[in-house]
Amino acid sequence: MSESINVISFDLDDTLWPGLPTILRAEKLLYQWLSENVSAITDKYEIEQLREFRLQLAKDNPELCHDLSRLRVRSFECLAMELSLDEAWIMPAFDVFYQARQKVTLFDDVKPVLDELKKDYQLVSLTNGNADADKTGVGHWFDHSLNSASVGKMKSQPEIYQQAQQLASIDASQMAHIGDDPIQDVTGANAAGVYSIWLNRNDEKWPLQDNQPDAVISTLHELPALLNSLR
Repeated sequence: MSESINVISFDLDDTLWPGLPTILRAEKLLYQWLSENVSAITDKYEIEQLREFRLQLAKDNPELCHDLSRLRVRSFECLAMELSLDEAWIMPAFDVFYQARQKVTLFDDVKPVLDELKKDYQLVSLTNGNADADKTGVGHWFDHSLNSASVGKMKSQPEIYQQAQQLASIDASQMAHIGDDPIQDVTGANAAGVYSIWLNRNDEKWPLQDNQPDAVISTLHELPALLNSLR
């Protein structure tokens, strides 16, 4: 292990804020907007059915899975085709969801830890989702922000970590990645040769047979001491 980790990358959803409640609230606002503006959709589909519709679309079109914005827009296009609707509503509908999706409530440990780490490290955000670092209010902590849509690969693969290394002008041994997802965060970081830290907020059992994380923390408050121990 390098003695000089100087770049730390963070996942966003479920690492810096609760992801599912954020998405569910945004989808609820979207559904209300659809009921008022494109009622042909809500007359036929309950909100849970629309979610299943989109999940099935992802299964049928895996090339869309790294770009969740495109996937959601594509689900709207399919609905328009199915119900013989014009498409003028599609981007306004997406904007309703997208703007609501950026309204997040940070975990209590985020601000104090990122404020501290920002003094000594380059910080990078990496996400498979369509959260925008600036719009969610966390962009000021990050020197670079990357997402799977722009990179073309999900975080379970090494490319997004490699691009972060290029932007920061470092090699893999100088980078650590923190995230909650065993596959998307730990497996991906391991594949890129990055020091992997599993944020296990809920004291869960490690679900994989291999690809163990290099370290496990239950709160971001443990992170500064862990990083200091690696120097």
